[in-house]
Amino acid sequence: MSDATTPTAIDPPQKPVETMRLPDAIDRSFEGWSEDVFAMLDRLRAEPHINQYKKEKPGITEHLKNPFRRYRDDLVVNWVLPNRLDFETEKHVFSRLLKNDFGAGGCHDHLWMSFYRPQTRRLEDVQITHRVSPDGFAVGVYVGAYATDLLQQAKRRIADAPATYLDLVNPLLEQDDWRFYTHRGSGENETKSVFEEPLNAVPAAVERADGIYARHYISPEDTLALGPELVDRALDLVLDVWPIYRFYLAKGGQANSANG
Repeated sequence: MSDATTPTAIDPPQKPVETMRLPDAIDRSFEGWSEDVFAMLDRLRAEPHINQYKKEKPGITEHLKNPFRRYRDDLVVNWVLPNRLDFETEKHVFSRLLKNDFGAGGCHDHLWMSFYRPQTRRLEDVQITHRVSPDGFAVGVYVGAYATDLLQQAKRRIADAPATYLDLVNPLLEQDDWRFYTHRGSGENETKSVFEEPLNAVPAAVERADGIYARHYISPEDTLALGPELVDRALDLVLDVWPIYRFYLAKGGQANSANG
């Protein structure tokens, strides 16, 4: 599978959503998530340790990692390649279940993936994330944590054009199952400010945030009911958050200009 890095590839932030194209018929290899994956992630949430991970390892491959790779492939075939987006789609696009906690043996109860621009790294770029957890499936846009320079750039752009930013965020919050939130700190010291209704102003928490999310949540029941068509839903959600992605990254911070 190609990483879409070709002579005619487009720097993703310079691609307006108005010019984004999806196939009339989505080509899918992803079969949908199973009840087994949610049961397994529930057990990892209850016992978030490497010992439980080892017990679950065969299922982690069969029920979690392999289907997630097929889901990733479908995003590439139906979105990245048709739009000639210059994304890394293979190397290190997935997170890890085991925590980097200095040998304490912790384990996450979720797995997520994000494509990133080849000149950077996944954690150091603005991310359109796809996440499976005991709570279901989620797709959203995130800037923060290790993307220090891009987080500061995003905050400057929000401060310079708050009305424009709210015009991008609020249409999402007017719909069901969307959340806008910020976080500060990590682990036991992490605090969050969560908003589920349209905003009258940019929250003060944005300026202090270590990360900023806009995310859509799909319950486990709805995720299972969607089956392979989760790919279709996810592609629509990617287009929903694309203007925010471009606001953070596009030259001049313009989210809707055809000239980027």
